[in-house]
Amino acid sequence: MRRTLLVIALLWAVTLNAEVSVFDAGNLDKENPYGLTENEKILLKNKQKVEKLNQNIGSVQSDISYAQESIEGLRTVVDGLNQSSVNLDTRISELENKININDANVTNEITDLKKIVKKNQAIQEENYKKITKAISELSSLIDSINSSKTGNVAGQNEQVPSDNIEKKSNLDGKSLADILKDADNAYKKKDYVNAKAYFEHLADKNHKPAYSNFMLGEIEYAQKNYLQAIPYYQNSVELYDKADYMPKLLYHTAISFDKTGDKKSANKFYGALKQAYPDSKEAKASPNRK
Repeated sequence: MRRTLLVIALLWAVTLNAEVSVFDAGNLDKENPYGLTENEKILLKNKQKVEKLNQNIGSVQSDISYAQESIEGLRTVVDGLNQSSVNLDTRISELENKININDANVTNEITDLKKIVKKNQAIQEENYKKITKAISELSSLIDSINSSKTGNVAGQNEQVPSDNIEKKSNLDGKSLADILKDADNAYKKKDYVNAKAYFEHLADKNHKPAYSNFMLGEIEYAQKNYLQAIPYYQNSVELYDKADYMPKLLYHTAISFDKTGDKKSANKFYGALKQAYPDSKEAKASPNRK
C-alpha cells in the first residue's frame, strides 16, 4: 500500500513540474529561455545583441564622461598657465620700464655730477690763478718797497742778547726737530729772544725755511717791529706760497704796511688777501679799501 502511495506521489510531482515548464517555454525574459521557436531564437539573439550594445554604449558614455572631466581639468590647468604667463609678461614689462627709468635717472645723476665736478674744477683753477696773481703781486710789491728802503731792515732793531739766550754751540748739539719744538714753545711763552735764535738757526740749516722766516716775521710783528717783519714775510712767500698760514701772513703784512704809514701798499695786500682767500677769517677781518 505504501509503495502504491509513493508511486502516486512521484507521478504527481512529475506532472506538476511538467505544467510549470510548459508555462515558461518561449519566455524570452528568462535568464536561460527554452522551448523557443526559430523566430523566438532570432529575437533572443537580437535581444542579447541589443543588451550587449547597450552595455558597450554605457561603457563608452562612461569613458566619454571621464574624458570630458579630464579635458575640463586640463583646460583649467591650461587657463591657469595662460594667466600666469600673462602675469609674468606684465611683470617683465614693469621691470623693464623700471630699469629704463632707473637707467635714465642714473644717467641724469652722472651727467649732473660731471657738470658739478667740471664747475668745481673751473672754480679751483680760477682761484689758483687768483692766488698765483696775488702772490706774484706780493713779491713784486715787497721787492719794490725793499728797493726804496736803505740799510739792512732785518738788522735795524736788533735786540740785546741776554743770559737766557741759547748758545749756538748748544743748538749745534740738538736735533733740528727738537729745536723746532723749542722754538714754537718759546714763541708761545713770548720768549721772543730765544724763539728768534731758534728760528734763525733753523733757517740757516734750511730746516723748514719758509715756516722759520714766517715765524721770524711774527716775532717782529708781535714786538711791533713792523718794518722788520716785512722782509721775513717776503722770504717766506718766495720759499713756499701755498702754506696754510698764508692768509695770516698776508694780513699781518698789510697791517705792517698800515702801521708804517704805507696805506697804498697795505690796501694792495688787503685786496690780494680777499681775492686769494675770500673765506678766511683774515679776509673777513680786513677793511674794504680801494
